[in-house]
Amino acid sequence: MAQMIITADTESKTLEVTIDGMTIPNVSDASVYLYRDSNGNAKELYGSVYTVEKSDNGVTKRVTYHAEGSEKAQNAIASGIKVYTDVKGFVGISDESEAALDIDEFLSSQKKGY
Repeated sequence: MAQMIITADTESKTLEVTIDGMTIPNVSDASVYLYRDSNGNAKELYGSVYTVEKSDNGVTKRVTYHAEGSEKAQNAIASGIKVYTDVKGFVGISDESEAALDIDEFLSSQKKGY
């Protein structure tokens, strides 16, 4: 697991996340959870970072980075979807809303006229 440092500046309203010395750009949310077993022993430390990047053409890309060993990361890798591995120790998953997925499915099912 990586060392994750989260800095929140309430005065400037900025959020910065550094993972193993690498600053993650465009962070809008970061979470860390410590899961414990029934005896109170630390079982898993889960971290995620949510990024939003808007390109020059106005398209917004949202990626959530999950700790590499987490269930979400492992499920994404096993499913064969595109994942991002640019942050060591984390797996990035492109966030797509259910509405966006429904629209894509509808448009791809339409007959194309040429």
